[in-house]
Amino acid sequence: MKLFKNLLLLSYLLFMAACTEQDELASIAEKALEGTTAIDLAQTSGQLVSGTSFTIGGNSFQAGTITGRVAATEETAKSPGDLKGMDKGKGGHKGIMDGLNLLAPNDEILAIVEAESAGDIRGFRMYKLGGATITHYDASGKVVELPVATTVDGPHGGHSGNQFPELDSLLSLIVKSKVDFGAGVTVTKNDQDITRKGVIMVSRTKVGIVLTEKVEFQNYVVNGIQISGVKTIVSEFDKATGKGSVKSTVANGKFIFVGGETGVWTSEKDRKSEVVRGNDSRKPISGKIITNVKTAIKTASGTVIYAHQTTTPLEIDLSCSGKRRGPTLGKLETAYRTNKITVDFGDGSCTNQTITITVNGVTTTKTIGG
Repeated sequence: MKLFKNLLLLSYLLFMAACTEQDELASIAEKALEGTTAIDLAQTSGQLVSGTSFTIGGNSFQAGTITGRVAATEETAKSPGDLKGMDKGKGGHKGIMDGLNLLAPNDEILAIVEAESAGDIRGFRMYKLGGATITHYDASGKVVELPVATTVDGPHGGHSGNQFPELDSLLSLIVKSKVDFGAGVTVTKNDQDITRKGVIMVSRTKVGIVLTEKVEFQNYVVNGIQISGVKTIVSEFDKATGKGSVKSTVANGKFIFVGGETGVWTSEKDRKSEVVRGNDSRKPISGKIITNVKTAIKTASGTVIYAHQTTTPLEIDLSCSGKRRGPTLGKLETAYRTNKITVDFGDGSCTNQTITITVNGVTTTKTIGG
């Protein structure tokens, strides 16, 4: 009888140990998920502000599934802080957006990415891969294809501040673009459905070296979140001096989230550039682009749903030539609900590959790359 009792006790202890281990693994997985979501937000807001493509070590795409996150790299495992209520009722994890390194941890961030990217080259790529019918018109109203940039004519300027002159020139000769999802188009990204419906209209006028673009959302909805407003982008670029500027503002911006919560969307971006182009006129070989941004989505009572702003201007050094992706200098603050994330992009050096991220008061260093 004593032996039987001992066996029962041993079985119970083994069972409790197994349960404890499972609980610990679940806790580690949840912590890793929170950590990667914080990195996702830092990466996405940084890309939206700077207009560049880069990755931050430890993001969700690198970490893979939750199971993968538990056994992920040392950098991933070092969670920079806890996010509060990040994913509750906000839609599933969307992961990376159409190969653009834009990460959308949930539907709310997905909608913000859509709004902030609309009208630029990255936005057009995203919508095309999302199943939209995209039609471009010339000044006479004829349907045209995007023109190919030529080395003879060179860049026409555009709202990247001539950071990407070849891509800018693709849009400069088109006066109107219509992005149409009709009654709804659904695509699946990383096992999550993204459904978009409605229209985004982009109109362009150019006087001298000044290009004005208006991006208007018409009954536009992504995964049940409605976006409205008009974004105006005014850019100019002087090919003789290599100097350019871009200013964008949003008028009557509004988000209506699932459940009826409404947020007023305001956004201001000011970018100045001075670049030296290569002999083929397609790609700057040196120069700097400096950006200041203040974007916010707030409820009528002033509660912040999402915001990002530069506390120190972000600076991109084009002479880095791939040695350092993204901004090399500047500080960016991102707020989401009750969470606050700050990124210090470095000391301006092309060889420095580390950035500092602070999430709700907890600071860590991460790598930045392509």
